[in-house]
Amino acid sequence: MGSESNRDSTYLIKNAPSDRVEGPSPGDAPMSEPPDGRWRTSHPPPGESLEAKWWPDRELGKAFRRWTGIPPARGDDARTAAMKFLIERLNVGELTAVGTAPRTPLPELEPPDFTARVHTMVVRLGMHGPNEEAPDHSALLAMGEEVLPTLRNLFPGRLWFNRWEPHVQPPKGSSVSGLCRTLVAFGDRAVPYIGQLLKSDDPETRYYATLVAAELPHPLLVEPLATTLFDDDQGVSRSALYALEVFHEQEGVEGLKESLRALALASDSDQRSRLLAMRALAVLRDEECIEVLIPSLSERSVLGEAAWRVLRMLTAQDFGDRERDWRGWFSEHGGRSRVEWLIDSLDHEDPEIRAIASRDLVRASGQDYGYRVNMPRDDRKAIRERYRLWWSAQNESGS
Repeated sequence: MGSESNRDSTYLIKNAPSDRVEGPSPGDAPMSEPPDGRWRTSHPPPGESLEAKWWPDRELGKAFRRWTGIPPARGDDARTAAMKFLIERLNVGELTAVGTAPRTPLPELEPPDFTARVHTMVVRLGMHGPNEEAPDHSALLAMGEEVLPTLRNLFPGRLWFNRWEPHVQPPKGSSVSGLCRTLVAFGDRAVPYIGQLLKSDDPETRYYATLVAAELPHPLLVEPLATTLFDDDQGVSRSALYALEVFHEQEGVEGLKESLRALALASDSDQRSRLLAMRALAVLRDEECIEVLIPSLSERSVLGEAAWRVLRMLTAQDFGDRERDWRGWFSEHGGRSRVEWLIDSLDHEDPEIRAIASRDLVRASGQDYGYRVNMPRDDRKAIRERYRLWWSAQNESGS
C-alpha cells in the first residue's frame, strides 16, 4: 500500500482498489452526502483496509461486520439503554482539559470586533484547500482558545476527504480539513469542544470528530467515544473504535473495558449492543474478558458464535463450544502474557490458529522473521524461538 507517508496521506480510490487519486485539488471540495437509509456505513474498497489490522482472524471481522450491521430489535430505546448502561459504569475522574495549556495573550480589540474577525477568519479557513490554510491557521492559533467556540460551531469546514467515496483508509484528523487541522493544533485546549462534537445530532459531524479525537488522546474523550461505539451509523461506530484503540494507555480505558465486559454479558440488553461490546473487547485485545466470555459459549443465536470467535482470536486456541476445555486451558495459562500464548501457537496443529497467532505477533513486534503458516514444522519452531528471544529482550528492557 505504499510508503508510511502515503498511508498517512489523504486520498480516495477510483475504481477501487487499483487506482489512487491524491487529495482533492483546492478548487474541488468533496461533498459529504450519505446514501439513503438510516443504517449507514462509510465505504472502503474490497480487500485490505485500516480495519483489517484489527482482525488476525479474518472470518471474525467479516462476521462482526455482518452482525452489527443489523439494527437493534428495539431501535433507539435499545441503543440508548446500552449507552446508559456503559456510561453509568465509567469513571474518568474529576479531570478537565480547560486551562491545561498556557493562554496566548489576546489582541487588544473590542469584543464585538474580535468576535466578528474570528468568525470571518474561521469561515475563510473552512474554505481552504490542502496547503492553503497556513496563514489563517497560524493567526487563529495566535489568538488563543477564545477562537475554539467558533471552530466548533463551523466544524468541519470544507472537507478534503469524502468518507462516502471508496477509500483505503480515512486520513488523520488533521488532514480532514483546514478547520480540523487547526483544532488538532490546539491540543488539549480543544478537547472539551471535540467532546461536544462527538455528541452532535449530525452523524457527519460525529464521524469527522472521531478522526480528530484520535489525534487528541485524552481521558475526557473516553466517555463520548464510548457512546459513539453504539452509533446507528456504522462508519461512526467503527471510527470511534479506531480512536479508542489509540487511547489504550489513557485513564478511563480500563474502566471502559470493564463496562464493556458487563454489557457483553447483560442478558437484558439487545443482541446488537452485546455484539458491539464483544467487538470492542476484541479490538482492544482485552485479555480479562476471556474468562468472562466462556459462559457465553452456550448462548443461542450469534452471541455464542461471537463469544467463540473472540475467544479464539484472543487466545490463539480453539476448543469449540466446550466450556470445560476453555476453563481448563485458561486455568493453566491465564497467568502468562498473551504474547506468550501467541508464540506457543505458532506451532499449533490448526493452520488457521497459526495464522491468527502470526498476524497478531507481527502487529505486536513489527516483524515476522520470515514465518509462513505452511512452512515445515522445524522452521516454524526455529522462528518461534526467535520470537521468544525478542519477548525476553522486551521484558528485560522494560524492567
